[in-house]
Amino acid sequence: MPSYKPQIITRRQARKQINTLGISLMFYILLTQLLWHGSSLLQQYYPGIFLGYDPELVTMLFTMISWILVAAIPFSISASRLDLDLKDYLVKPKISLSKLISLTCVGVGIMLAVTAIPSLFYMLVRTQSAPYEFVGIFTTKNNILKNVVYFILMVLVQPVCDEIIFRGIIQRQLGHYGRYFGVLASALLYMISRPTLTEALPGFFLGWYLALVTLRYHSIRPAIQIHIFISFFTWLINITPQSLVLIPTVMIIIIYIIAGFSLFNGTVNLGIARSGASNGKLWKILLTSPTIIICMVLFLTGVILSFTAL
Repeated sequence: MPSYKPQIITRRQARKQINTLGISLMFYILLTQLLWHGSSLLQQYYPGIFLGYDPELVTMLFTMISWILVAAIPFSISASRLDLDLKDYLVKPKISLSKLISLTCVGVGIMLAVTAIPSLFYMLVRTQSAPYEFVGIFTTKNNILKNVVYFILMVLVQPVCDEIIFRGIIQRQLGHYGRYFGVLASALLYMISRPTLTEALPGFFLGWYLALVTLRYHSIRPAIQIHIFISFFTWLINITPQSLVLIPTVMIIIIYIIAGFSLFNGTVNLGIARSGASNGKLWKILLTSPTIIICMVLFLTGVILSFTAL
């Protein structure tokens, strides 16, 4: 790996660098919010815009193309302006299969645990969730097609795009100011990029964990693999019929056993050094940067829109 010499920059320069990323992040969040909340409004008030095609299928295809283009164009431009070479973070790290399995099980365990909290919150305040009622229903050609597109979008495209954007570019840049600041700050930005409040909390902890893995191996490859498996496992649970609910239940138990054993014997260490993570000056620079303020406003707007009743 290439070695970099530490550089001293001013607060103004740091804020300028953050805004360079923030512009792309603003575009990503705005696009995600529009796709999430705007699709149902279009179906309700302007159904003709879908030209007779299935609205859910059109929305998923457009979302897939949009995420790929956002990762490929705006964030690539930001990375180029910040002199970040993504190839450096795509190297294959030295990691055994058993270690990767342990890391993956811990990631799934974290995701399952933190998802339970917003699920309870959803039951209490009735915030909107994705209307993907077709998932797991393969009775018609249209439903089969939508299930295939959903799988590609949620299990493959989203994890890869998210890791490139948030761990490969955002975490790496923020990590220049402090390695563990980059971990927590990128997790926070990943959280506010989620379209609803029920996805925000799991998003923070998932982002935090994947950022730690990325920092440990100086590569986003393990994070991509873990993220894909987490999404695959979530998809598997969603498509499993009620009559076969015992299968995912047993799988969850096995995953928790492996995750617990990995944490107990130190195979996976979730310890996080405090050096730089709570640096007030860095957080002030980040949270007062204009583009990040706009990103937070967009997130809060999405939260408000996601409430159907209080």
